[in-house]
Amino acid sequence: MKVFLLSVIALLAILVGVYYGSFYVMPSITIINNSGVTIESAKVRLPNSNLDFGSVESVQKSTLHYYLSQNDGEYEYKFIFSDDVSIAGACGYLTKNEINKRVSITVTPNEVFCDLRI
Repeated sequence: MKVFLLSVIALLAILVGVYYGSFYVMPSITIINNSGVTIESAKVRLPNSNLDFGSVESVQKSTLHYYLSQNDGEYEYKFIFSDDVSIAGACGYLTKNEINKRVSITVTPNEVFCDLRI
């Protein structure tokens, strides 16, 4: 019984390690809203997938991870604000299997800034 319990605990520890380790390996995009108004819809299109961040309140941020298996291409974003204004554009370039890549897209009242870190 004792060996079984230790085996279950060890297995759970390994599974938890793999789960949290995958967040380190998988690339992510963070939307930082410094615009002063709520972003009602924040979407980023990648070559092989679409990320929908939903609503992002003013002075808040939201992060999503995406799969490593992407074709080469740009990060294309579209933000729709609570005052019915929208901003669309592209920034940065992604390639296949960029491990632990972190992209921050900061939205201000006048501009969108992209920060790409690998």
